Amino acid sequence: MPTTDPAYFRAVPWCAALLSDPEYIVVPSRFGRPMKDGRGEFFTKTLATDTTITACICQTRRADRNNNGHQNSAAETTATASVPQPTVSEVRAFLSTGPGVNGHPGIAHGGFVAAIIDEIMGFLINSNRATTETAGIPPDGSANPAYADQQAVPMTEPGAISIMTAELTTKYRRPVPTGVPLLVRTWIEKTEGRKIFVRATVEAEDRQILTEGVGLFVALKPGTRASTARKTNAKL
Repeated sequence: MPTTDPAYFRAVPWCAALLSDPEYIVVPSRFGRPMKDGRGEFFTKTLATDTTITACICQTRRADRNNNGHQNSAAETTATASVPQPTVSEVRAFLSTGPGVNGHPGIAHGGFVAAIIDEIMGFLINSNRATTETAGIPPDGSANPAYADQQAVPMTEPGAISIMTAELTTKYRRPVPTGVPLLVRTWIEKTEGRKIFVRATVEAEDRQILTEGVGLFVALKPGTRASTARKTNAKL
């Protein structure tokens, strides 16, 4: 059964070394947690099996307000305030996969890799949209010692501005192996008005970059929902 227990990755030496970095905290994600309205089922349900993604946890890193590497365009000070400055500068996702995501034996399908990059980029953006955090509450709301040092980051909030993927470019530098732990890193490069530019990497044990991703996300105009924009082909 797929797991979101940090202990799974803490048993892997190179993962344990990264997880011990105090700059990052482990936070619950929506992996393996189907939502009542059916959103995100590709990641919450379809890929959460014993043969696809077998384990997954996420970490966030708080932005350094003095030097967070985030760039604002000159126009941003007068443009819409739809996209505030990031409070979470980076997300790291640790995951293990099974043969169900293979494109070739032992090698992940390129479409799967792109989908994971898109998902973790979205998690980063949603983490920045969250206005409240609750310490020590696991995804199911129960008292679980495994989450004693975690903070729950809401994926959505009532009245929040919808944000959609507008572009995603992936560069496959090396084959992405399956059956071994992987690291996905993503960070916001800059914002311009309603546009959010995001970068990501998929890395192996030795921090060798296997795949790179560049994404453009757009905050929809106030009052526009993502489902409505897709159905009506509304201009982002």
